[in-house]
Amino acid sequence: MPSPGAVATVEPRLYRFAAWFDPESAGVLTILFGLFQVVLSVPLAYADQALPKLFILPLGLGILIMAGGSFTMANERNPRRVLVQGCAYSNVAGLVGALLAFCTYCYSLSTAKSDERCASYEHDRHVYRRRFSNDCPPDVLAAYCWSVTLLLLLYSSGAMVLHCLLSVSALKALKTA
Repeated sequence: MPSPGAVATVEPRLYRFAAWFDPESAGVLTILFGLFQVVLSVPLAYADQALPKLFILPLGLGILIMAGGSFTMANERNPRRVLVQGCAYSNVAGLVGALLAFCTYCYSLSTAKSDERCASYEHDRHVYRRRFSNDCPPDVLAAYCWSVTLLLLLYSSGAMVLHCLLSVSALKALKTA
């Protein structure tokens, strides 16, 4: 039972800087963006591309993005100063990671080669065209890798926006508390 003269302390909550901004919804979207990054890292692990170890980036970044969203959700459910600090740190780290991933994905997309990959298929091209489509397998794989990297770029852009909003909200909450 609290003493009669005790004043209840108010735990800091994330700052809502606009009526349309809901930290809980932003946290759920952030977790989903991180989950999409992790799921899309699997096809990149088996693809032959210009940056062969590129699949490690969305895997690590997805885990970092999901951690930021999880701290946001935990803070919205049970507001505590420690959770606001964890939310601020993880969202700033996620913002920096998403920015680095954005640059890496842009580089990977810009260095994608469109040269002829099917020179070895030239001698059997007439047989190949009768049985399958007009595209050769290396061209199809390169187009698939390019589109997966483009999806990762879009999800990283969305994560950057959400992490920026959540970082500002958490840092402002820490400053006012």
